[in-house]
Amino acid sequence: MAGAEPGTNAYQPGGTYSPCDRCGFVFRLRDLRKEWTGLLVCDSDYDRKPEELTPPVVRAEGVPVKDARPDNQQDNTPNTTSPEEL
Repeated sequence: MAGAEPGTNAYQPGGTYSPCDRCGFVFRLRDLRKEWTGLLVCDSDYDRKPEELTPPVVRAEGVPVKDARPDNQQDNTPNTTSPEEL
């Protein structure tokens, strides 16, 4: 076995056979690729992950204000409502 030619079906370390999960043909395990779906597929059946399935990167819109408080008055004018009007 030590003198086996490359490309023969002789034992090779790490040369376990496995079927492609998409087409069913048998390949060496080291020649199969793990797809984003979790399937082990051959090079001809490999599909990249679509861009639409990747969530967008959301970044902050500036520097946050330290100890920010909500604005309690809607129009920044003093309250002119009298108790009789309530």
